[in-house]
Amino acid sequence: MSRPRAIVAVMAASVSLWAACSQQAGSGPARADGEWRPGRPVTLVVPSNPGGAHDANARVLESVMEKYTGQPIAILNQPAGAGVVAYSQVMRARPDGQTLGQISVSVVSDQFHMAGATYNKDSYAYIGQISADQNLLVVNARGPYGGMTARQFLEYARARPGTVAFGVSGNWTNHDYTRFQIEEASGAKFLRVPIKGGADIVLGMLSGDVQAAALYPTEVKGQIDAGALKALAHNGDRPLKDWPDVPSFTSLGLAVDMAIWRVLVAPRETPPHILAGWRSILRQTMNDPALQDACERASITCTYRDAADTEAMVAASEEAYRSVSRKAGLTSGGT
Repeated sequence: MSRPRAIVAVMAASVSLWAACSQQAGSGPARADGEWRPGRPVTLVVPSNPGGAHDANARVLESVMEKYTGQPIAILNQPAGAGVVAYSQVMRARPDGQTLGQISVSVVSDQFHMAGATYNKDSYAYIGQISADQNLLVVNARGPYGGMTARQFLEYARARPGTVAFGVSGNWTNHDYTRFQIEEASGAKFLRVPIKGGADIVLGMLSGDVQAAALYPTEVKGQIDAGALKALAHNGDRPLKDWPDVPSFTSLGLAVDMAIWRVLVAPRETPPHILAGWRSILRQTMNDPALQDACERASITCTYRDAADTEAMVAASEEAYRSVSRKAGLTSGGT
């Protein structure tokens, strides 16, 4: 073989080796049983600030999931645009299994009222449900409403429309939908006060800037246990483990029951073998007793559904949020 041909052959072999290595790095290594696993650190995009319920859920999940990924999971908090930036980033991410998103009900509700929300329930590939939380109606325990029951508080707010400041997170997140349902069911009318996130709403309640809110258990547990906040009611369908004496709105005859969930997703075009790998990882993680213990300590209702059941649940939620959005005047009847 002449020298030029030898050089060409060596270069071709090098290119083939580089391509093979690149393909392996992009697709991730397979285990002995053939299941895909990530080949490098994973990014989990979370649409909230650190310290809120979304963030707490992601950190609980990540702490156990790394056992099954064999790779570290870096949480990327993207609260900008009330979640629009996070959801858009996941939708447009490279579909190689290295970027996942933790999404919530905003993925189906944002389309009805958020400028720039180009995503919907069909924009992602579903891995599975990770939690199903409640919203608690809470007040400052040391304030003027701390001695009231839920019925007494709602009657007070109904008789004095627009005087009780109600903290909500950003622009029509689940806090707002729960507030709207409370108003519709009880006849109360609150003064709506948008605040950056759940952690900041709690601070606003403690300072007296707002008097009430509908927040996740993990956002208020510490303050309720310390006697600073009081839970009056919740929108779940069963008694709360931490506060079994707090009534549900349903038990009070009030239709306040919007589903609140968190789901793990990948970019829509993620290959089937990568999705199968992540679904196996999530199933093992959710069945690990260590995760259940961590969820209980954080007051998160960790709830697992597989990909197919999760997709069906999200579709049903979209219709429910569409209906409430119309009632709230956020969207036209044809949207």
